[in-house]
Amino acid sequence: MKKKVLSVFLAAAMAVSLGACGGTTTPAPASSGGSGASSAAKDTYNVTVIIKATDSSYWQTLLLGAKAAAEESNGKIKVTTDGPASETDIDKQVTILENAIAAKPDGIVLASISSTSTVPAVEQANAAGIPVVTVDNKLETDAYTQHIATDHAIAAATAAADMVEQWKAKGIDPTGKKVALISADSGSAVNQARCKGFTDEIKRLVPSIVVLETQYCDNDIQKALDAADNLVLANQDLIGIFGDNNHMGDGIAKAMEQSKKGDKIVTYAFDSDDTEIDAIQNGNLTGIVVQDPFGMGYNGVLAAVSKLEGKDLEKDKVSETTLVTKKNIQEDAVQKLLYPGK
Repeated sequence: MKKKVLSVFLAAAMAVSLGACGGTTTPAPASSGGSGASSAAKDTYNVTVIIKATDSSYWQTLLLGAKAAAEESNGKIKVTTDGPASETDIDKQVTILENAIAAKPDGIVLASISSTSTVPAVEQANAAGIPVVTVDNKLETDAYTQHIATDHAIAAATAAADMVEQWKAKGIDPTGKKVALISADSGSAVNQARCKGFTDEIKRLVPSIVVLETQYCDNDIQKALDAADNLVLANQDLIGIFGDNNHMGDGIAKAMEQSKKGDKIVTYAFDSDDTEIDAIQNGNLTGIVVQDPFGMGYNGVLAAVSKLEGKDLEKDKVSETTLVTKKNIQEDAVQKLLYPGK
């Protein structure tokens, strides 16, 4: 994330609420309903931002970025936010998206739970001239305006590579030993890419490693904790666990705390929240792959407006990630990434 974005946001955050409820709006001058992409500039652009879940600090950070873009625009951009309570409620998200399109915003930024379920609505929006910028999960259609996301497979591979380095540092011989994966959802293309990226890299680096069957936990922290507990009890030669989002990381960290195995089992997860951050500092989680949700929200809104103003956009844009461990967690750049609103 660019320093300019973060510094400007420090002032903007004082006026922006992190509220999780749907329909939260960043104040701006009133304007008429959306008219779709046009090269003719308007005084105000209405952009609707729909996230995967309001119960997640990760997606709330994305909303902070979207609202910061609106605050910086001096009234040019009006952002309205919505989303289901949980990442498992795809039907609710589809309904929210359909209702948003019916309200005729100028543009939409969408973090879709599913790669397929929201496609008809996105294609409808495209046909109506409403640009849709997708973030995180890529849709099985080319009707989106721009897609901003992490390269999930490559990012997960960095965790696998660091896991191997941690084994070396701890004097653990991985030959013939076991690693496990705990996933939030078997149907998510994002989670599938993360698990595959991790698995492919760990097998490349340690061909003799045994990768256990992936445990799916419905994005539930308690289920992830139980899965990690069971894996530890059933596999005395388990030396690594990878979780594909922050809720899985929370469960893994709690399992390590309870089992006192944090020094013997190297553990990584995706995204960041307070539980994971505390776990890294307490030795119950080795590291986390941190994305840039603030930047995705910020750049997603600006991309929608750029399209409305007739500018050319890169179709697919990669958002960078940072591997955070106890070694670098106190660095200024990492702290800004973990706490973009502070």
